[in-house]
Amino acid sequence: GGDASDVDLTDVADISCGWHACVARKNDGTAVAWGWFNATGVDLTDIADISCGGNACVARRNDGTAVAWGNNQNGGDVSDVDLTDVADISCGSTMCVARKNDSTAVSWGWFNAT
Repeated sequence: GGDASDVDLTDVADISCGWHACVARKNDGTAVAWGWFNATGVDLTDIADISCGGNACVARRNDGTAVAWGNNQNGGDVSDVDLTDVADISCGSTMCVARKNDSTAVSWGWFNAT
């Protein structure tokens, strides 16, 4: 995650770190990220859950959608992944997975199993 001296880490409810980045979910539903993959341009509002893996992070919103960022090959690229109706999220070292409300799951990253 590296140096977080420029990151507002007050009122933090949850935190997750991977190899090169961290994300903190705040009590107001926003999230802040720092490290090599700082989520520039990613909307981190209305966040319910967060997870970071080795080179990517994912955040699940209260409306059941999810967003991801980081290294494209390791879970940061979700351009071909349906991240709606998401119930749970998790990232590993080179991939991320989302469990949906209908009990199906999608994964993306290096060992893509979608």
